[in-house]
Amino acid sequence: MLERQQHVQFRRSLDAVREKVKSGVALSEAFRAEGGLYPPILAASLVAGERSGSLEGVLRRFVQYVRLNLALKKKAVSAAVYPVVLICMMLGLMAILVVQVIPQFRDFYKDFDVQLPAITRGLMAVSTAVRGNLLWIVLALALAITVGVSWKRREGSGVIIDRFLLRLPYVGRLMRMYATSQLCRTLSSLLAGGLPLLNAMEVAAASVGNRAMAAAVGAATPYIREGKSLTTALESTGMLENLTLEMVKVGEQTGALGDMLTSIGDFYDEELDSRLATAMTLVEPILLLLMALVVAGMLLAFYLPLFEAISAIQR
Repeated sequence: MLERQQHVQFRRSLDAVREKVKSGVALSEAFRAEGGLYPPILAASLVAGERSGSLEGVLRRFVQYVRLNLALKKKAVSAAVYPVVLICMMLGLMAILVVQVIPQFRDFYKDFDVQLPAITRGLMAVSTAVRGNLLWIVLALALAITVGVSWKRREGSGVIIDRFLLRLPYVGRLMRMYATSQLCRTLSSLLAGGLPLLNAMEVAAASVGNRAMAAAVGAATPYIREGKSLTTALESTGMLENLTLEMVKVGEQTGALGDMLTSIGDFYDEELDSRLATAMTLVEPILLLLMALVVAGMLLAFYLPLFEAISAIQR
């Protein structure tokens, strides 16, 4: 791997891992010593493989887990790119119209002896206010971004943000399904590798992307330490749907927990894929229609006084 590794940071990391393994350190400990460069589930999978003597099989399951996770992320990102681009284009177009175009129409209509429509007067008032306070608006936005970034870096703020996102209509449900799929796939992969449930829960909590759910799952690990079932521990989080809890309960009762967790992950992946496709089918025409209405409304406000002036001259 070192001979073919082109990335400088990973090459340095792999070299450090090799030296540690040469000195007698376990492979899992060598990778864990590299900190955040590798996901926690990698070191945990290696521990499970070392304990069970089936390191190759555990690594194969880990690779499959990473592939499925990345595929789902790519679908989510690709689904969000088009709406984000449209929204940015619409906001940019509105900014250009308000700052550059409307003031020119205001000067043009000064020579017309006509009463401007309310929509035109409103847009001109907004344009005047924005141009007159443009510096203050930019400073206020910069200050808001700085404060927001500073607050986001504080400990615990990420949990608050992710908890808020989970409560959003429709989007929150999608994020909850993705986090549930991550949790179940991580648990399934680690349990299949032979890792104890308590350790698997701790690693799974650190591997979930949504920080609110990760914190809730991490807080539920004491239930496993006390000897309670996984269903009871997951139910205490208040984050999972009843269907998920029932399927986990069936898996525990039948002794097929790993397979059931994989089935839950597959179910939510398919559901998420279907919902993303439906959302994109609806969002694209809605955004295009909204963009067309905004532009048409502004153009109407610009040219309506001109039409009225022409009508008055013809009379």
